[in-house]
Amino acid sequence: MTLTFVGMGPWFGALTLEALDAISNADTVYIELYTNITPGLSYERLKRITKGNIKFVTRKELEEEEGRHIIEEAKHKNVVLLIGGDPFIATTHVTLRIEALKNGIDVRVVHGVSGVYCCISISGLQVYKFGKMVTLVYPEKYYVPYTTYYVIKENYERGLHTLVLLDIKFDEGHAMRVNEAVSILMDIEKKVCKEEKSRPFLEKVIGLAIARAGTPEVYLKADLLPNLANYNYPPPPHSLIIVSKPHPLELEALMYFAGLPKHIVEERKRTRESIN
Repeated sequence: MTLTFVGMGPWFGALTLEALDAISNADTVYIELYTNITPGLSYERLKRITKGNIKFVTRKELEEEEGRHIIEEAKHKNVVLLIGGDPFIATTHVTLRIEALKNGIDVRVVHGVSGVYCCISISGLQVYKFGKMVTLVYPEKYYVPYTTYYVIKENYERGLHTLVLLDIKFDEGHAMRVNEAVSILMDIEKKVCKEEKSRPFLEKVIGLAIARAGTPEVYLKADLLPNLANYNYPPPPHSLIIVSKPHPLELEALMYFAGLPKHIVEERKRTRESIN
């Protein structure tokens, strides 16, 4: 009858009234947990909201099997797919939505607050100064995420900030932390500079570490990027912003919102004034 994509927002307490209505009237509620982390999500709390069945859906079921069993069930039941953040930040869900429409199923969308916008909003940085967003994945034996580094470098040279989303491996029970991300990026830069005989730049940039964006437990820390590897952070989800050519107002925001050391603020302001 209906397949409803419901965004849970950055944490379970951010469910909208529209989302609660959709969940409470569903015959089956599927929960997707591999594209995002949703702090506060509780099976028992969810059970109290809905009268229907609750099922967890895997990456394999949605990506490799194209959610076929969800599609079949939605042909004769009201089905909800719960997703962290907003439903269509991940392209996996776009594919499922297309398949549902191909099969003549009525599709509804209940948007949730996206962690992406939470990160930008709470940073104090100007939204118009953000360049292309990237994801940093774990390096593997035959793959190193050089593309992520080059996007960051290109944004930086253009005076644009970069929001870096960090890898989540739910199948392995692990989510990348800022400390790991900094180490991975610095290692990649060493390899690139050695191969291309270019100069490093990451050691001098300002980074903003964000943990649990959009939740009551949000944590921000700004410092030179290498220094961010030395702090202790709350549990994931974590994100990272690489700051480029910040305006004085942005520097003030980073100092008061995220503890950017005052000497860095003053030094960057002097540099900006000398350039102008």
